[in-house]
Amino acid sequence: MSQIKILPESVINKIAAGEVIDRPASVVKELIENAIDALASRIDTYLEDGGRKLIRVSDDGIGMDADDLALAFQSHATSKLQNADDLFAVHTLGFRGEALPSIGAVSHAGIISRVKGAMNGTEIKIDGGVLGEVKERGAPEGTQVEVRELFFNTPVRKKFLKSIPTEMAYISEVLTKFSLSYPAIHFTLMHNNRTVFNLPTVQDTAERIATFFGEEMRKHLIPIFLREEMFTLSGYIAPPFFDKGNARMQFIFLNGRYIKDSAVFRAINEAYHGKLMHKRYPIVFLFLQVEPSEVDVNVHPTKIEVRFRNTSAIYNYVFSALKEGLNKSATKTISAPSPIPGLEREAGGGEEFDLIKKSLWERFSPGKADGENAGLYNDIQANKKAEEKEKVFSAEIGNKKRRMCFQIHNAFIIEETEGGLNIIDQHALHEIILYHEIERSLQASKSLSQRLLIPEMIELSPKDFFSIISLKEYLGTLGLEVEEFGQHTIVVRAFPQILKHLNAKEFVESLLAELGAEDSLKGKDKILNKLINVMACRGAVKAGQRLEPQEIEELLEKKKSINAYTNNCPHGRPTTLYFSLDDLQKQFKRK
Repeated sequence: MSQIKILPESVINKIAAGEVIDRPASVVKELIENAIDALASRIDTYLEDGGRKLIRVSDDGIGMDADDLALAFQSHATSKLQNADDLFAVHTLGFRGEALPSIGAVSHAGIISRVKGAMNGTEIKIDGGVLGEVKERGAPEGTQVEVRELFFNTPVRKKFLKSIPTEMAYISEVLTKFSLSYPAIHFTLMHNNRTVFNLPTVQDTAERIATFFGEEMRKHLIPIFLREEMFTLSGYIAPPFFDKGNARMQFIFLNGRYIKDSAVFRAINEAYHGKLMHKRYPIVFLFLQVEPSEVDVNVHPTKIEVRFRNTSAIYNYVFSALKEGLNKSATKTISAPSPIPGLEREAGGGEEFDLIKKSLWERFSPGKADGENAGLYNDIQANKKAEEKEKVFSAEIGNKKRRMCFQIHNAFIIEETEGGLNIIDQHALHEIILYHEIERSLQASKSLSQRLLIPEMIELSPKDFFSIISLKEYLGTLGLEVEEFGQHTIVVRAFPQILKHLNAKEFVESLLAELGAEDSLKGKDKILNKLINVMACRGAVKAGQRLEPQEIEELLEKKKSINAYTNNCPHGRPTTLYFSLDDLQKQFKRK
């Protein structure tokens, strides 16, 4: 008896669904791609319970007749390819013919459509892969696809769905990308009868960028344009001082499709090389138009990865366009009509001065950079005062018969011990101390928060808004009380005491940067542990931050109180390197 069997069509479709449809956002993406390919000028998305209960996408596109509808849920049925050669000249977003049958295999779905100019519309339904008959019914011109109870017949996959705010964050990201790429289409998104956003058509993508990421960014955007024989690049990039802690704000579109490509990312990083600090990433909105014959979009089921015929040319085009844009922007900024001394007074302020001032502040002020890589502190007068205090402190140490300790390079503490010396990473040590202080406060049910006299309002992108709301309970446990306020705005009413040197917006942005790639966090303990890590890192003194002698002493005293736990920071890096006197004597050939 043969061990090899041909799988039933229902199982084949469920396997295909696993490749293409992994969450509600995947359904929304596929349906909007179809609407765009149908030449829609308006696309409305309505959701219930984060898309798990209902997803409805309506468009005013060309529509489908009864014959089209009869085939819409059939596997590999598509209007976008005629033969194999068309795979290498794809002009549409969808083309595989897998999405609708995959969706229909794991939901209760239906399509209502009416071709422009037709008297009536038609309807077809599918329940868990079981296809119904095409029926005539009244309908507006265009197409409406409705998907109910996603994964109702695949409970294992349904179990992996996350909270409603988290799923909404993914869906918002999908809509954000489409609306950036297609400014001439009117997009709306509603959730449980509440408008998430309503985006009428605009002339310039910069208007959409401002809607999602703020007017301040739009004001400083640098336009990019390059045209070659089979390649056009347009878009905007942000100046270096708008940098982020991860690459989530790098939006790359190829022929209208959002993509990720290593060659393009390398070109972006090289163009900004030397302008950003370590582990900081630029913000870019790039729109590539390439002849379809020069790119293969069929290398991945989700079509997010592509393969260029000439990768090196793409790299060179992107690199040169971004480099030129940055250089022109720098020249314009530096050409202020007055010398640097007294610049504000003589230039009378203005946009160019604000840009220089903001750049200098971001680059050189202490504690402004992310993680352990703070900027240099150039205040000579402050350094002189600190040196004077250090002399007094050294004298006090001598009087108390304490061993010598001092800071070097504004990053490390040298501590004399009985048998040698310790070299301490000040950020790593303080980070692990704060980590354990937060943990102990939680275990003792001790409040970590401090009420704000004036609550702080923070406007976020739709994705970031839902991401923060999904963490609301856990943030409250750690002393950060947030509430929804409007469509994309949160209000912070209480703030953790250990972060008193930060403003709420600064911490929320760093939190989003840290959690941007975290798709695997599940369970209260894992989420809380991650948040504690971020709080400890942001609350700790930074590398590059000069410490007062009293601050050094306090840090070392706290080290003693939890000595058993301070060998490594929460990231696993050592906090202290020990050198014995015997080792030092051997190095200097004294033994």
